Order: sequence, then C-alpha cells, then structure tokens
Amino acid sequence: MDTLEALQEGIYEKLHRRPAGIDKLDRLWDAAVLLPLVSTDEGPSVLFEVRSLALRRQPGEVCFPGGKYECADKDFRITAIRETCEELGLAESDIRILGELDALVTHTGPIIHPFVGFIKQPQKISFNPSEVEEVFTVPLAQLLRQEPLKCSMQLADRPMEDFPFNLVPDRQRDWRFHKEYNIYFYRYQQRVIWGLTARMLYAFLRRNREVLNTFLGGSQEERN
Repeated sequence: MDTLEALQEGIYEKLHRRPAGIDKLDRLWDAAVLLPLVSTDEGPSVLFEVRSLALRRQPGEVCFPGGKYECADKDFRITAIRETCEELGLAESDIRILGELDALVTHTGPIIHPFVGFIKQPQKISFNPSEVEEVFTVPLAQLLRQEPLKCSMQLADRPMEDFPFNLVPDRQRDWRFHKEYNIYFYRYQQRVIWGLTARMLYAFLRRNREVLNTFLGGSQEERN
C-alpha cells in the first residue's frame, strides 16, 4: 500500500468510528423536553409549567418540562422523561412517549430535542416548587382553533476587538444583518405562551393537525 492509499484508509477508519453529529465548537449543548398531553374535563389538553420565580433564568415564563442532557441518560428520550419526573413528581411508568418532533438548533446555545408524551394520571402530579411555580392545561381543541400571533426577529453579528481586520480588510466593523426568524405567541385566558415553547407547540399542531381534527371534531375547513 502506497502513502496515498494509507492516508485514505486512515481517514476512512477515523471518520467511520462514529456517525456525524452537530458541530458544537460554538458552545452548543443538548437538552430534551416533553410536550405533555393529559386528559381533563375539557378534553385532551396540553400541560404547561410556569417556571419558579426563584430561578435566575427566565423566572415566571411558561415552558414545557425538560432540561440538559447528561451522559448517563444515553439518549434524549431518557433526558425528557427524567426531567419531567423530577419537575412534576412522577414516575417513569406514568409517562407514555408518543414520538419525537424535529430538533431545534437555537440561537442561544441549546439544541433542543422535543418529545410528545401522554401523562396517564395527571392527578399524581406534585411539582417541585424550586423549579415550578405552577402548572396549567389548555384544551387541544382551543389551540387548534387559534391562529398564533406571528412576529419576526432579526439576528446580526459584529466582530469583536480581537477580529483580524488586516486579514479581511473589507469586513464591516459594525453590526451586520444575518437572518430573520419567526416567533409565535399563543394566548389562553391570562396566559401567554411564546418563544421556543410556542415554536414546539406550533410544530406539533401543524404536523398532527389532521389526526387531531379527526378526533377532536374540527371543521371540514380546518381539516383541509
């Protein structure tokens, strides 16, 4: 085997030791959440948490249960279940995972892996007050009927002081527009569901609208 063939074989061996993932050099990290469905007197509903007011990060905001992936979890489904059990005081056997939604690569760090699950006995919920201020539910039928408010955000970048302008002399020194993305808002009574939680909810409703309308009695127009 000559040098070029040996080089190819070496690269081949190295690249096939593990499947390709996502480049995390920009301090990205993995998290998993559960979009919990429950049965209520108002019919099938989505359960939401309100983050504890004592938390430093996003206190009082509406969210789904979830948290950071840990190596011991082995896969993201386990993370979603573990975090839900910790936050809502449930056992793993209380949750049935129905499937996984598309992962979200966020602009602030986490790569979120959302799962949809059914909590069999919501009356067993005893949430952890250090993490959860309260929980509430919204009927799926009402969410299906609601067209969320959609607004736009822009992302921009600006080089820091250590940027080598001498190597890229045409690079702008001020902010430069990079991309635009949508933010969704759902309202229920006095609650506002927005941000990544609303984005996951929107993705779930859009992907499952046909089956949800079939079982929840949506109009023919909504089914189309």
